[in-house]
Amino acid sequence: MPERTTRPDVGRALDLAGPAWKQLTRLRGKDQVFARDLHAREAWATLTTVLGTERAYAFAERVAVMWVRPDAFAAGAARRVLAATEEAGFRPVAARLVRVDRCGVRALWAYMCRWATIERLWLLDALVALGPGLLVLWADGTGESASVRMSAVKGSNAPHRRTGPSLRDVAGAPNRLLTMVHTADEPADVVRELGVLFPWPERAALVAEAARNLASRAPCPLDAAVAEVEDELPPLGVPKPSTDAPALDELTTGPLEQRWAALWAASQMWPLLTRSPGPAAWPEQETRSPWR
Repeated sequence: MPERTTRPDVGRALDLAGPAWKQLTRLRGKDQVFARDLHAREAWATLTTVLGTERAYAFAERVAVMWVRPDAFAAGAARRVLAATEEAGFRPVAARLVRVDRCGVRALWAYMCRWATIERLWLLDALVALGPGLLVLWADGTGESASVRMSAVKGSNAPHRRTGPSLRDVAGAPNRLLTMVHTADEPADVVRELGVLFPWPERAALVAEAARNLASRAPCPLDAAVAEVEDELPPLGVPKPSTDAPALDELTTGPLEQRWAALWAASQMWPLLTRSPGPAAWPEQETRSPWR
């Protein structure tokens, strides 16, 4: 069917209940959670409107979502991360400058922040306030699920848990807060995160572009997109070590360089993990403890 990049006709009925989520997740119970998730349901409606149902399933399997975060740009690591991703066998098929606000932080990591302290949320808010990041959709020609392999290549958010070279090692990610790179874990998350990060018209245009480049293997140069982000958030480098814990207002006011230095220092001094986690969304989360 032809690709459509506009909002669907108001008279057309959309199945907002979404797909058979069990086909897009490996985790027991996650399908039931995503069937009730508004971001996931709306994004699936976009995929099926633009691509049709069969191609929507294939798209979710073949595409990996990566957000090169503002901390990667501030640290001067963004271009290294993108080069290392291509060296790992991924091919970019679409890219967009993306801004995330405090509501976006809570939506994007709604299920993963059950161990987060309030301080960690404040730090994430300060991080996204630095400026935009770069959203890149990648294709993987190995035959594996692109998002699953990308998640493995990305590496753990905890440096001591990284078992081999990873994108976060390339970026120099120092701790659980300044992780530099975010990726969707599996196809279900690819769908949901497109729903979090983009409104319908922009999401539809992005999906259509990526689908065309998937089919044609047309190149998607990233230099112009990277330069657009760097115009607003130039590389600042790694701040000098500090022994003074920043105050909260140092993260939110003042010149960009000072806010970045305060964020770097606070990420290594403020508590990031709570001993009393929030409720798990699916059974696998019950056994995922960062303290182990």
